Amino acid sequence: MKITFNMATIPSRYQLALKAIDSIYEQADEVRIYLNNFTEVPKELLRDKITTHIGKDLMSTGKLFWALNHDEYYFCIDDDLRYPTTYAQYMISVLNKFNDDICASLHGKILKPTPINSYFKGILNSFQCLAGFPISIFVHVIGNGVSVFNTNKVKIDYSKFKYLYMDDIEVSLQLQQQKIPALVISHDANYLGYEEPNNIEGVQTLYTMYHNNDSTQTERANSIKWKIFKI
Repeated sequence: MKITFNMATIPSRYQLALKAIDSIYEQADEVRIYLNNFTEVPKELLRDKITTHIGKDLMSTGKLFWALNHDEYYFCIDDDLRYPTTYAQYMISVLNKFNDDICASLHGKILKPTPINSYFKGILNSFQCLAGFPISIFVHVIGNGVSVFNTNKVKIDYSKFKYLYMDDIEVSLQLQQQKIPALVISHDANYLGYEEPNNIEGVQTLYTMYHNNDSTQTERANSIKWKIFKI
């Protein structure tokens, strides 16, 4: 199985992305970067193992551009995170314990029964990737930017997403449709590194942009009755 790391970035976050790439480069067979709003491939990405694609603006969803490939351990990564040297080995070892029949993440949520009035206020339990937590648990919604799955077992088709900026929910809806368990994995609070994008001029996180205006997230959350699938 090929180990791939897949990221989307934009020009204003590009310097963040370079650090994220460096953190996983030696762990990857291939690193893929979807370049939103770029006119050319930056010279820093002309490296062995790196594949780039310049296309229409898919926002953060660009990291799933290659997710229908076969025979891959498909890691989705965020440009503001720094991943430890043990990351790929640890995440794949957890998948293997479940015969690769799950999607694994370091971040996730259990929702209150739908319908809910607000997605961000309708969370029963939240498991934060930067906080860490002592036990692994099956959840409704995974954090896509710290996730991995076997592409032969899990089929994520970004072209079926209703909204491009809601990868956690849209991926999790497809997991629900396929009855794929979503597992958040225990880890220490200092396992991941993080660089605050809001400290960089012109850069905002999706949470900053939408946590007070979550009507579309709420709509998608209310589109099904969520179940916790387990193995």
